[in-house]
Amino acid sequence: MVHKQVLKSVSPVWAEMIDSQMKESIEIEDFSSKIVCFAVKLLYGVLINLSMENMLSLYLFAQKYHIQILLDFIEEQLIKEISPANVVHLFKFSSPDASNIPKLHQKCINYFMKCLKETIPIYAVESLGETFLASMVLKSLNSNFTDTNV
Repeated sequence: MVHKQVLKSVSPVWAEMIDSQMKESIEIEDFSSKIVCFAVKLLYGVLINLSMENMLSLYLFAQKYHIQILLDFIEEQLIKEISPANVVHLFKFSSPDASNIPKLHQKCINYFMKCLKETIPIYAVESLGETFLASMVLKSLNSNFTDTNV
């Protein structure tokens, strides 16, 4: 059970559904009850520990229902979680062709650059393709050159 006013205040999609249909309940079929429960808890200020998979699903849920407060919160959490083990997955998830999360996408690119400079191995980096990897190497070389005092 969630207060209608809370739903209306955080989501224009839900506000329209509530106002136009005058229903006592909203059915959400595209997401598991677990994801919906996580969203409601976060909306009520309850902090929960989420796995990467749950954060990604919750982001898609918030994106579908235009819940900006959750989008911002999850994006910040995902940025904090970037690592050599998941940067490729987050890069693909945040790309313009997927979820289109520009800030997270840029942070992933920055992380690639850092790993290149520090020769840190990245899991599944080959899945990004030769063109992307070549552009990262070129950017890394250019930034190394411009960073030095010659």
